Amino acid sequence: MSQENLGQAKRVMDALSRRDLSRLLSFADPEVEWQSFFAELGEGGVYRGHDGTREYLSDLDDAWEIVRADVDDGVAVGDVAVLVGRIHYCGKTSGIETESAAGWMLKFRGGRVIRFRAFREPEKALEAAGLRE
Repeated sequence: MSQENLGQAKRVMDALSRRDLSRLLSFADPEVEWQSFFAELGEGGVYRGHDGTREYLSDLDDAWEIVRADVDDGVAVGDVAVLVGRIHYCGKTSGIETESAAGWMLKFRGGRVIRFRAFREPEKALEAAGLRE
């Protein structure tokens, strides 16, 4: 199951990068929680459920011309997948394009993402998954 979750995590990241709402909703559990450092307008930076998924993508779209994740590596253990790589982004207001290291932790239930957390430091994603001290 963990290899399937790793593949699914990469598909979730692709849907996020493309801002493909219908595809993202098909990957998301109805009780999904999204937590990202890019769109922290939700309640404490957390977006909940399918309505939260819509709000999360809308907030990303409002602030960023480009938000694209490039996954370099990943590991899955049980129902958790951790991806590390880089995030490319360009602010709509500033027009400045840049990239930085990032990490993502995704937890799955029944093949659908139930929890998503994005981190500015890849090591934090490993820590959140309990894979690094």
